[in-house]
Amino acid sequence: MTFKEYIIHQLKEMRREMLTATDGLSEEDLVSFEPVGHWPVAWIVEHCTDVVDSELYSAVHGSSMHSYASHVKNWFKKEPVPGEAYPGLTEMNRRWEHLCDAVISDVEAASDAEIQENHGGSSPYIDNILLAINHTNSHLRSLWCILGQRRVDSKWAVQQDHLA
Repeated sequence: MTFKEYIIHQLKEMRREMLTATDGLSEEDLVSFEPVGHWPVAWIVEHCTDVVDSELYSAVHGSSMHSYASHVKNWFKKEPVPGEAYPGLTEMNRRWEHLCDAVISDVEAASDAEIQENHGGSSPYIDNILLAINHTNSHLRSLWCILGQRRVDSKWAVQQDHLA
């Protein structure tokens, strides 16, 4: 496996794991602030989508694929509060899936040299890719904990097959 193939594999895993985490969640599970000390699953999904969009898609295409609610974009100034609106589960998953597919296509189409280049930001594109993967993985760990405490964890009873 080449380095580029490994990166593509990790992006596909990131895509799949977020969809697995959110598959079949109820509206209550999406917007709940329980367990105490956690932000809602819907916020986490939108936040991860925003990071991938701004760090990876925008770097190649010059603008974001999606728009985001102010409580997602400005979380560092104002924490989310109960009652704020998020896209529904189907829309959130569609946004995530469509964005990840576009990013994966961009990486597949790029040469090894292009992946190492700076795409208008302060870092080479590969640094942004690794940042987005690691960022999403850290939030996936939070989702596993949140959903485990909410008893919505049967989806991880069996490890998923390796992506070829």
